[in-house]
Order: sequence, then structure tokens, then C-alpha cells
Amino acid sequence: MAESPGQSVITTSIRAFEDHKSNVLAIAVFPDGSRMVTGSKDKTLRLWNLKNGLMLKNMQGNRDCVWAVVISRDGEVIISGDDKGELIVWNGATGESLTAIKAHSWSIFSMHFSPNSKVLATGSRDQTTKLWCAKTWKLQGNPIPCRAAVYCVRYSPDGELLAIATFSDIQIWNPRTRDCIAKFHAAISPANNISLVWTPDGRQLLSAGSASDPTIRCWDSLTWNQVDDPWSGHTKFINAIALNSAGTLVASASHDTYVRLWRLSDRRTISAFKHSGAVCCVTFSADGKHLLSGGHNQRVLEWAVPEDTLPVYTPMEHSLNIDTLRQDTPGGQWNNKPQALEPKILSMNTTIRNACLIGDLHIAEALLTKEIDADGSKYNSYANRSVVMARRLDWDCALVDACKSVNIQPSLSGLISKGIALCGKMQFEDAMKAFDLAFTFTNENSKTVHLLLLIKVIALFNANQGVDRMQRLQELPITCFNVDDIAYGVVKVSILHLTKCRFLHRLTVFVLNSYLRLIFLSNWVPMPWMVGITTKLLTISPMLLMPLASRLNQPFILRMRTSLYSSDGT
Repeated sequence: MAESPGQSVITTSIRAFEDHKSNVLAIAVFPDGSRMVTGSKDKTLRLWNLKNGLMLKNMQGNRDCVWAVVISRDGEVIISGDDKGELIVWNGATGESLTAIKAHSWSIFSMHFSPNSKVLATGSRDQTTKLWCAKTWKLQGNPIPCRAAVYCVRYSPDGELLAIATFSDIQIWNPRTRDCIAKFHAAISPANNISLVWTPDGRQLLSAGSASDPTIRCWDSLTWNQVDDPWSGHTKFINAIALNSAGTLVASASHDTYVRLWRLSDRRTISAFKHSGAVCCVTFSADGKHLLSGGHNQRVLEWAVPEDTLPVYTPMEHSLNIDTLRQDTPGGQWNNKPQALEPKILSMNTTIRNACLIGDLHIAEALLTKEIDADGSKYNSYANRSVVMARRLDWDCALVDACKSVNIQPSLSGLISKGIALCGKMQFEDAMKAFDLAFTFTNENSKTVHLLLLIKVIALFNANQGVDRMQRLQELPITCFNVDDIAYGVVKVSILHLTKCRFLHRLTVFVLNSYLRLIFLSNWVPMPWMVGITTKLLTISPMLLMPLASRLNQPFILRMRTSLYSSDGT
């Protein structure tokens, strides 16, 4: 449905970043949200401090206009691609040039790192896409022949697919085997396919068209059929589209001088932000609260995302020793009475915690690695990284990190992460020993004890140890008279349904892991009606849960789906 931008037009930006001498063509924000880098037609990059708005460095070295800029997921390197096909690697901390490569024979329009930052994909006007080793900067294998100018390249969240937008079509490739999986025409001829973005769960791909078809289209990654109608609103060439990390909002930049903010769930425009000229690039800030856009006015403008459209996150503290919302207080008020300190389970900063919650595990891993490199005695950092590696099903690395944590200092978090890793490696006897040792660090706090018991059950469930998990679950209300009935009920019903149909395994993993991640990572306290509905749905017909979840569009459901699908593919 076309919508007039005059319906909700914002013309005043929060800040303007001014120093480029020509069109701003590319923007990238560092993973920690502290800085950004911009590329311009003036053949330079600028490094900016996002906290105070100051320009930190004028990065010179490209010999022509800079079409593309990317930052590695650990923030260590910046890559720029220019109109002559040259690729320059820059130091992410200092902005100094490290190496230059003649990567293509013509313009590099797009670049994208693989999810683990080990490979860089580059797309060019020379009709090829190339993959580069991010350690040696050597070409990996033969170029992918795209048979048309390449405008955009994007890895899927799991790294298994590479989407390529060309002058004539959209192509889906397996980057490892170099097999072309699908080709389809997106923008209506003679329009071109300009920009792409995957949803965090990898289930959909969004594409943007040029002047004769300035719409956004959504594609199902299983069938590659179009989902619903095109998103109409722009009147000219759409140069770029971006998705916030929560996977709920889409931003688009157009030659019609507008940046549009869309809601992914209903494909409607929320706001339109007016530039004085064509807009060439747009991205979200790391926290998703702001948009940054640049274009022909030679400036980067910062806009506030309307607060009522932001994902609603539960208050997140650095550990589980905070006051929690008591269900026995009138109206669910916060209980601020002094309480005995609860032992910390996961202690991590908010940036890492948010990355874990939205399923961006590579960023979480990179940030935790930086913590460990800075101080190798941080046992909590090793435990946290172990949990991240476990979510990526890298059980060997998860166990190594867990053991390092325990060796530095035995702790609740270290022993839990060790038990989870051992379950993943099918060493169940040792896993139970680790979990049993963890009980000595609970300070006999009933809430922590209950959570630890449920973690043991879920770990066994994921490892398919059916008899043992059911026995331990049945023992729980006997040994703990005031066990959390809500958590117990969800776990019990979910496990019982596994025996009915193999298909239900994926659904059960979804429910259990989502529930665990929310309470384990964010102190989410489920409301009784939420769990009650979930339990009844599982009892009556588990297959109803997925379509219901997709329709509810509740932030906690979206967050559960995102974290699960992007981490283990189930």
C-alpha cells in the first residue's frame, strides 16, 4: 500500500556529521556502538566518535569514490571498496591503512563479512563476486560468475547461503560448494535489484528495487517465493535497506530524499525522515535507537527512532542478584525490600547480553574474546564464552572455556557452563558431577536451586537422555516443596510431547531453550497466563504454537524465535 510521506515526516535530525566534500555513499557502525566510519565520493573515509560527534580521522588512500565500507564483527578491521575495484584494509582502532588489494577490474559496490568474520565477500560491476580470506587477504577459490553487475552481497545469518543482487536478478549461492541454489527476478524489469538484507532468523530475504520499481519485496528462503505484496511508498530509486538487530524494523534510503522506517510485521511505514537531497545509505545504531543516513547533501544525519516502535526489552542487569518482580505483591509491584544476595549465574555487560538475546553470537563471542585478551584471569568471561559456544554447538570450545573458568576460580557460572558443555559432548556422568558441584555455590537460595535443577533437565533433554531427564524432573517437586510450578509445568509438558512425534522435537527444543534463555540471560519473569497458554497449546496441539507466535508479534516471542533460529538452526 502506498503511503504519503507527509503523513509522518520528520525534517529535523538530532545531529549532523559534517566533513566530507562530496556525496556520502556508505556508512558502517562499530559493533560496540562507539564509532562509525563513512565512505564518500570524495575518495576518503571518515572515522567518527558517536558519543561526542567528533571526527577522529580523515582516512585517505582510495583512488576513487568509496562505494562500500564494512567493519569486522570484532571491530578490529575496516574494509573499503572503491570505483576502481581496489580494496583497502584499515586498522579498526587507529584508522591506519594496513594493505591494499586490486580485488576487481571495476567498481566494488558491496562487501559483507561471513558471520564468523573469516571470509569477506565482494561484489563488483565486473559481474563477479569474490570471496577473500580475512586473515591472509588471498582469494578463496574461483570468482562466482554472476553474468551481470553485482550491486549487493549478503551472507545469511548462519553463513550457509550467499545472496547476490545483480542488475538482472537475485542469485542464491552456497559459498562453500559454489553451487547456485536459486535465481529469480525480483524488481520488475527494467528495474535493477539494488540492496538486500536477511531477517535474523534467516527465514526471509528483503530486496529493494531501482527507479522503475522503487519497492521492497520479501522472499521466503525455503521456496524463494514472494511473501505478500511489495512494500510501496518510495517514488524513486531505493539505494539501501537495513534491519535493526531485533529484526522488527526496516529502514530504507531513496533518491526521493526520504529515509523510511517500516515495521516488518505489517510492512507499514512508521516514519519518514526528510533529507535535502538524495539519500544513498542508511543503517541503525548498535542499540537500534537511532538511524544514521547519508547522501548528496555531503552529511550524515542522525535520527531518533520513535520510542513506541522500539523492541520492549525486560530490564536487564548484569547478573541475577537483583530484585525481581514478585507475583505475591499487589499489582505485581517491584519488591524493594532488602533481600539476601542471590549468587550470580551469568555476569556480563549489557552489549554482550543483548547480542546473546537477539542471537548475534559472533558479536558476543568477539566481545568476550576481547575481554579475555585484556585480562586472562576473568573466569566469568570464560564461562560466558562457553555458554555462547554451546549455543553455536561448538562443544569442544565450550568445554575448553568452561574448564579454564573453573581452573581460574570455581564458580556457579563456570560449573553450569561445564555441565552444559559435557552434555553436548555426551559425557553425561561427568556433566551431572559438574551440576552437582554447582549446587555448592547456590548459597541455598531456592530460586537459584530451582533454576539449576531445570537447567540440568533441559541439558539432558537436548542430549536426548529421556529416562534420566524425566526421572530428575519428577524428583524436583518432591525435593523442593516450593518449586516454580510455572517453569516445572512448561518443561514437563514439553518433554512428554517429545515421545508422541519426532516432528515435535524441534518445537520442544524451541520452547525449552527459549524459556531457559530468557530467564537465564535476562531475568525474564514469565507471567502465569503466558505459560498457561503455552502449556495448554502444547497439550492440545503443539503445532498451533508456531503460527500463533508469528501472529502475536510480542517482543518476547520475537526475541525467543530470533535467538533460537540464528544459533542452532532448529
